[in-house]
Amino acid sequence: MTGLGLVALAGAIVWMLADAGDVSAQVKRGRRFSTKSDCTECHPKSDFTGAQAHEPFKKGECLTCHKPHGLVGVLRLTEDGAALCATCHDQQALGLTRRVIHDPAARGKCTTCHNPHQGEGKALLTKPEKELCADCHGQDEFNREYKHPPLEQGCFTCHDVHGSENDHLLRRPGSELCADCHDLTAKSFADAHAGYPVDKTDCGRCHTPHSSSQAGLMTQSIHAPVAAGECAGCHNPPTAASPFGLAAGESELCVTCHDASDAGDDEHPPVATGECATCHDPHGSGQAALLVKPSRELCIQCHDDVGKQLIMASKHAPAGEDCLQCHSGHGSVKTHLVKKAGNELCAGCHEAVMSSLAQAYPHAAVTGGECVDCHVPHGSAFAKLTRTDRLDLCAECHADANGWLAGKSVHPPAKIGQCNECHEPHAASRAGLLKNDRNELCGACHPATVQAAAHVHPPFADKNCDVCHLPHASSQPDLLTDTLAVVCGQCHEGIQTDSQAKTASSHRPVAEGKCTACHQPHQAGQEHLLLDRADLLCLSCHEDIKTTLASGVGHPPAAEGNCLDCHAAHHSQWTALLTEDVPAICLTCHDGTSKEFTDRHLGLTGDRIDCRKCHDPHGGSEKSLMLSGEHEPFLSGDCSLCHPAAGGKEGGQ
Repeated sequence: MTGLGLVALAGAIVWMLADAGDVSAQVKRGRRFSTKSDCTECHPKSDFTGAQAHEPFKKGECLTCHKPHGLVGVLRLTEDGAALCATCHDQQALGLTRRVIHDPAARGKCTTCHNPHQGEGKALLTKPEKELCADCHGQDEFNREYKHPPLEQGCFTCHDVHGSENDHLLRRPGSELCADCHDLTAKSFADAHAGYPVDKTDCGRCHTPHSSSQAGLMTQSIHAPVAAGECAGCHNPPTAASPFGLAAGESELCVTCHDASDAGDDEHPPVATGECATCHDPHGSGQAALLVKPSRELCIQCHDDVGKQLIMASKHAPAGEDCLQCHSGHGSVKTHLVKKAGNELCAGCHEAVMSSLAQAYPHAAVTGGECVDCHVPHGSAFAKLTRTDRLDLCAECHADANGWLAGKSVHPPAKIGQCNECHEPHAASRAGLLKNDRNELCGACHPATVQAAAHVHPPFADKNCDVCHLPHASSQPDLLTDTLAVVCGQCHEGIQTDSQAKTASSHRPVAEGKCTACHQPHQAGQEHLLLDRADLLCLSCHEDIKTTLASGVGHPPAAEGNCLDCHAAHHSQWTALLTEDVPAICLTCHDGTSKEFTDRHLGLTGDRIDCRKCHDPHGGSEKSLMLSGEHEPFLSGDCSLCHPAAGGKEGGQ
């Protein structure tokens, strides 16, 4: 580029930047471009509601926040999230550098509360203040019978909106904030608190800041002496030098009203050491039993291993909600502080499981063990809170499961440890804890196998899949109990025993033990469970015969597909699987004693001839089915040239 060109380019960039705030400057006119003059002609201001407009929006300076180009439906911002807002709004002035940050602000989600175009009031809120806060903080906390008057004035009366140096985003520390409305040093105030100087204490120890079902905004759970104004039951008198000092040791004070645990040396450690305040607030709490925090949050402060389990894929619902549903805070460590022993505790919720044990086949692991033998009580990486993968879990008792994966064929549910696909884990009405009858169970995954057909294999019809198949794994294909030949031979014994010395020929699939080369193992539309019509099935292997039949004249039994008129399906004592030897088999259809027959065969009767020497048994180029490559004297009909007359001693030889 020339020097003059660079100067022109620089000038153009400066001009574009100078006009960046003017929306119309970015809209090119012309047939291929927008004919609108600014953004508001496509995005009218009437689409945006609220009493107050964002200053850039009010001035029509859309490019202060938006890039002018982008995908249809997506107006890209010039900066991401809070970084965009921070270009105009000082973070320190908003309180975003303070110790406690409002969660949406901490995550940079300004538009959770603020509308970027128009909103309610100066802060451009998406909703009126109290409605907006209730979206995240719910309504229950604010709608009890007795309400704190500032609540009616709005949340911002007591709370900072973005950040604060105080807990709960309070504008000032506890009692300092309360002093805005209450004269904490007045005698009447002290009298209302049993004469104690409470001006420097945390009001939230006894009072709830929003609303309460108890008069005086007392916390939902209040210690009885506090509710009765009997502070001196635990503290020094209000006139003492240290009025809030305890009148006795912590544990000694508590047992004056509360019975000591009888767990002995196995007590929950805070109980054993008398540190009641580790878990309980001595004055008041929003939690039941004066707990200082919700039970789950409180417990995992010490039991961090349980906390880690509760974020796993499978979580026990009570553990995630309230530890005290199953545990007592003052019980024995030996029994894990559980409220009831063993399976009795689980039975409280899992009634259906316990009632199922009355079925004919309960799982021995359930009746003879405890739930925690298979399940963990809090959380697990495995479904149904199992201690480990189901296959490994089941293998702890069913030792043969360890060898399943080494099989040549493994049932897919067993392979991936989904034993419960077929078995009930606790009890069943069927042997083997099966969920359903065998064929129905198998059919759930193998629907094509159980479709109705004209001919059904008896074991399959009787729902005895395990006559042929193993349920988990096998050293044979298709989960067979043994080799295919042995499996079939269990019932079809004759087919196997025919392979004795008297057998001259065997069908190759039979000899190789490949019964399913011709037969369906379960059910079929053809008789004898054949894969197809007998003739089509035979011709699928005997392609030479198929070619002969297609190109010439077929021997009627072969042409008509009646292969089994001449051949046995499995074994024969004659060659070629013939049902009888030649010529006897031929003479069942052909009259070998007729004059017509003997005239054509040197005067020989059929019982003296091997038909195969001259004829193809399946087909030929002519009706006579003569073999190709015929001898010249034979073609001219001069058989006597080689053969003596039929009546002679050598006749027919």
